[in-house]
Amino acid sequence: MWEEIKRTFNIFRTPSAIELAARELDDAERRLLEAYSAKEYAEAMVTYHGDRIDRLQRYIKQFNDQ
Repeated sequence: MWEEIKRTFNIFRTPSAIELAARELDDAERRLLEAYSAKEYAEAMVTYHGDRIDRLQRYIKQFNDQ
C-alpha cells in the first residue's frame, strides 16, 4: 500500500534536472531519427525527379529528331 502512495506522489512531483535532461535527450534522438528518415526520402525524391526529367528530355529529343 505504501508503494502505491509513493508512486502516486511521484506522478505529481517536479522532475529533477537530470530527469528533464534525459527526457529532452530522448526526444532529440527521436527527432534526429525522424530527420534522417525525411532526408533519405527527400534524397530519393530528388533522384526520382532528376531521372524522370532526363527520361522525358530524351523522349522529346528522340521524338524531335525523327
